[in-house]
Amino acid sequence: MIARNTFARFSPRRFIATAAANVPSSVLPEVRQKALATSKLRVHRMTDQLNQLRAQTSKITGSPSSPSTSAALSGGKKMSDSFVQAFLPFRSDPSLREEYVNSHGRIRVGKVLEDLDALAACSAYLHCSGSARPLTIVTASVDRIDMLHEVPLNEDISVFAYVTYVGKSSMEVTLQMETVLPDSIAPEEMDPFKYSAQKVSKDKLSGELLLNAKFIMVARDSETQKAASVHQLLLETNEERALFRQGAEHKAQMTLVHNLYKEYMQYLEQPKKATPDNVVWMRDTRNQTINLTFPQDRNLHSKIFGGFLMRRAYELSIVTGMAFSTKSLQFRALDDITFRKPVEIGAILDLHSQVVYTHGADLVVKVVAHVVDPASKRMFLSNEFWFTFTVAQEERVEGEVYNRIMPRSYNDCMMYLEGKRRFEGV
Repeated sequence: MIARNTFARFSPRRFIATAAANVPSSVLPEVRQKALATSKLRVHRMTDQLNQLRAQTSKITGSPSSPSTSAALSGGKKMSDSFVQAFLPFRSDPSLREEYVNSHGRIRVGKVLEDLDALAACSAYLHCSGSARPLTIVTASVDRIDMLHEVPLNEDISVFAYVTYVGKSSMEVTLQMETVLPDSIAPEEMDPFKYSAQKVSKDKLSGELLLNAKFIMVARDSETQKAASVHQLLLETNEERALFRQGAEHKAQMTLVHNLYKEYMQYLEQPKKATPDNVVWMRDTRNQTINLTFPQDRNLHSKIFGGFLMRRAYELSIVTGMAFSTKSLQFRALDDITFRKPVEIGAILDLHSQVVYTHGADLVVKVVAHVVDPASKRMFLSNEFWFTFTVAQEERVEGEVYNRIMPRSYNDCMMYLEGKRRFEGV
């Protein structure tokens, strides 16, 4: 969690922030241009930035009983208004590099996560600046972090953040990281105790993303600690609208996972609530088959025929579905098959299946096919199959309550979401 004093522990030696700086090509060009044109912030130190934002919000006072905020008065904020860029000058500052190296000579990911959290809060404070009442920004959750490449400790690193989606009191902050081109920025320009004469231009950055992350921040009233409304986003281009839609989808997924968590925990924690008769735990639907492959199943290239794999996967999936539903099923769809690696003759085919999503009389079964080489005893993933079935019409009874699948862990919830996506694509 990040409270108002978050950046007090965020050393200015680590990050040098410049708001509304130029960004790599992966960020909307419109956001970059608007940031360059409209932003007046040239702040290097996170503590200075937070103090400035606090000063801005404290100057505007509102009635404690009034639910309105300046978001309604101003009509919203642009994405570029929350843009902030920072640096980790590993190449320019060996002493900083020593703080971030682990015992194996690689980046200390935990320290990077701490910095991302603080920078996300900084961007959220920028978006909330000018609110009618002082706000506290806290981290609600981390939607996802993808480390696309290992962070090099012998290069200067640029990190930037901006708000891409807002709800009533929540904000999705997108963060990205890339390397600075060697000798493109003088060390004095990254001095945390000086202000930059100019903002970092695009030609000084590599353009190759190292990391992509999405943090969910929430605004609280500093006095009442209740949820506080934040400025809405002004979307002016199709690219901005696409980013906003993605944020809305992420929020809907997180809400679904949270609701699933609350539901399944009531059946697990004391005092336990009786599990309904039609609720089946996802892990209890698992099935497995192991098959030998023979020359009779080969194709023209002397590999196992793809149709053989599909038949085996289908047969296992419908058995799994029928055991779950206790009814006859009709096949509806098979989604997005990718044959990752050819299966050699004589290999062992290991199939695992389970029901991952249900919607009334419909259900989705996931089948994962692994191939085991008996000579080397190596196992590799061959295929993933997503079968959609529905209860046969002749077995349906009006008003009948069908079995529901229930996740029991975070991994189960992720499979549930993926199964839902596959089902909605049918």
